[in-house]
Amino acid sequence: MIIRISPETELVMDPLTSVISKEKNEKSNANTAALLKRLAETEHAVDAMVDSLAPDRPLANSWRGREAVHRTSGFLTNMFYGMIAGLIFAGLLLVILFSKGGF
Repeated sequence: MIIRISPETELVMDPLTSVISKEKNEKSNANTAALLKRLAETEHAVDAMVDSLAPDRPLANSWRGREAVHRTSGFLTNMFYGMIAGLIFAGLLLVILFSKGGF
């Protein structure tokens, strides 16, 4: 991708590297089949990564029937950390009550 700065002087800029240079007028006759194959593989990998973010979609490199594993593991993790936080809160409450002579 290039940005044409001045068409009459044939100056272009590469936005990724911010390099300004003279535009090449030669056309490349390279075979694009290899590029299209590589692009299709990349699109497949990106689709698999996006699908792995949704809890109801199957993972790319996983067995069948594991679509709900995100929900189950999230529930168990939240339950565990909630129990730990609750026990810490209850312990601190008991320490405060005993220090003030509440019991």
